[in-house]
Amino acid sequence: MAKILTVLYPDPVDGYPPRYARDEIPVISGYPGGQTAPTPHSLDFKPGELVGCVSGELGLRPFLEDRGHTLIVTSDKDGPDSVLERELPDTDVVISQPFWPAYLTPDRIRRAPHLKLSITAGIGSDHVDLPSAIEHDVTVAEITYSNSISVSEHAVMQILALVHNYLPAHEWVTARRGGTSPTASRGTTTWRAWTSAFSVPDGSAWQCSADCSRSRWSCTTTTCTGCHRSSSGSWG
Repeated sequence: MAKILTVLYPDPVDGYPPRYARDEIPVISGYPGGQTAPTPHSLDFKPGELVGCVSGELGLRPFLEDRGHTLIVTSDKDGPDSVLERELPDTDVVISQPFWPAYLTPDRIRRAPHLKLSITAGIGSDHVDLPSAIEHDVTVAEITYSNSISVSEHAVMQILALVHNYLPAHEWVTARRGGTSPTASRGTTTWRAWTSAFSVPDGSAWQCSADCSRSRWSCTTTTCTGCHRSSSGSWG
């Protein structure tokens, strides 16, 4: 029987969510290129629930222990006295996460003669010294396409946050400094008054697209309060 050492995030500081944002998640049956998704016979958790931390145990304990395997779960992975260091010498399988990795250095691999498999519960294997893994016949595996949709969504979110100068603007507004010019001037997206309907904070206005030196757009109309042009404008 195998000993599986799983290194996971610590439990949430405020405990598990009392409820989740969604009651169900999309069912993925396949991936680009024709690869099919895993089809386990049963699950020991409800899809969508938080299992990627110590108490969640990736939902593996009943599955493994019913088959006679030993599962060790910890978040203690750094330093000579860590659980990872103590348990590694007789471990057969190590499972860890991309952003909370159990670093398998050449020294750690050398001191783990039973180690046969290193699994990333996600994508990425840069926390494993691959030449040492090859030398000691350790298989390194990850979950193909894991979080691929979430990662692409996150990338788009970051682009939008940068383009719209969102974070500095948020800090400016929450500090109640008034107006938006100091942050909006660094944004790269131009809004058009005639295509947008929105509410604005006190002190905000539209700048005349005709570069009228003495004018500002009214917050409630699309007419410049200085030169009375009715045209498109940019946030100012």
